Amino acid sequence: MIKKWISVLCVSTCASSSFALNLSELQGERRVEFRSPQGLAEVCVVPKKWPGASYRSDDVEKENDLCSYDFHTNMGICPKYTSTNPAILLLKPNATYSKAAIDASNCDVKKMNVKTEAKFKQSVTCSYTPAILAYYPISRILGNVGRVPVAVIRSMDREVHSRQTDKAIAHFQNSTDDIKYSWNAMGKVHKNPANYPTVIDGTLSQIYGALSDNIKNEEQYVEVSGKGVYETRYERFLQQPPFLKVSGSQTVEQMLGTKDFAAVAQTVTQMKDVSDLVLLDTLMNQQDRIGNIHYKFYWYAANPATQKIERMKSEAKWVGNQLQVPQAEKDLMAGKQAALIKEMVLKDNDCGIVKTNMMRRVGALEKVKHMSYNTYRRFMAFERTLKDAYTKDYFMKEMLFTSGDYGVLVGNATKAKQILLSKCQAGELIFDVDLETYIPGATKPIYRCDL
Repeated sequence: MIKKWISVLCVSTCASSSFALNLSELQGERRVEFRSPQGLAEVCVVPKKWPGASYRSDDVEKENDLCSYDFHTNMGICPKYTSTNPAILLLKPNATYSKAAIDASNCDVKKMNVKTEAKFKQSVTCSYTPAILAYYPISRILGNVGRVPVAVIRSMDREVHSRQTDKAIAHFQNSTDDIKYSWNAMGKVHKNPANYPTVIDGTLSQIYGALSDNIKNEEQYVEVSGKGVYETRYERFLQQPPFLKVSGSQTVEQMLGTKDFAAVAQTVTQMKDVSDLVLLDTLMNQQDRIGNIHYKFYWYAANPATQKIERMKSEAKWVGNQLQVPQAEKDLMAGKQAALIKEMVLKDNDCGIVKTNMMRRVGALEKVKHMSYNTYRRFMAFERTLKDAYTKDYFMKEMLFTSGDYGVLVGNATKAKQILLSKCQAGELIFDVDLETYIPGATKPIYRCDL
């Protein structure tokens, strides 16, 4: 019942802002317009890039894909029936299901076997549009931590979205699922649009939010989250072996008895991912991470000649309790300093900024003793920019932050800097989870606390 209570409460809390969005003022780095059946100009806006951030090679491609999806012509649309937060799924038509067939279906996505390419979410229930938008650039600012999916600003004709909401409400009429209450909350938005300026634009004709790329074929990272009741999920996270390694005093070499790249690769990657996760969620006031952590398999191979890690996607998958790795991949990696790695993926980033900062509540960052030096130095550089007018303007214009939202980010970053700097100066922060430093012949950087 607690999750239901949070969902119903948040819709009124999130609607209290006097902010009114003018879609015509959104320009970003790139803007695309679509025409709805009612003749409204829906928009897709790619926020500007942060200078010096570590964007991935395919980020621009993903942004372009997201802004090519038309709700009315080339993508099927369905309300999301799973999890707790309402969203519109963008489904790719195939030979069996055309767009018209998808739109007219009962939206049993698994049965239809159509691919979900993106999700369209708003500031309703636990979800908050600025959180989804800001996780993307902040993850890249910190060095692509968490492998957060690309997100852009999108709007939809309110009449079209209202029909999807009605479809979801009818679907859950006799249900007790948590998401039923979330869709009912969305129904209230459509009945009183003027009361929800963080969801409806200033003309009251369009609903707006974040459109994010949908990561596919990911697995639940249970060994990081653990299993148990929702109410004590963060306390449970602190007791799982991955976090205990991050909060322990032993170095990686002391833990494993070796510095061999292939032998330490999984442990080092997991420890970095966990400490990165704690910092990122501390900054972003994340309330609902534990249980929403995923991973995908990749091969990492050390190349001593270039002093770089060569990364290759793997088709390894679980069949029951057995991990099946394609023989062709094993043959390709034979004779190399290589390891099959679980890369953490943080795909659910909507419950942040205006929510309860659960990482701060349980003191997670204070307990961290192992961190990536690359993440540390990037964070310290970013924290200094938060005093600049440019940074505040960036987050308010590109991420749709309010002044209060920005104050939350600044406050969290200030606290995080105090924690990490004091730990580093006291010799309590160990920089041993940058996997590049384990490549044969690699030299470690000179570590400085006050950057």
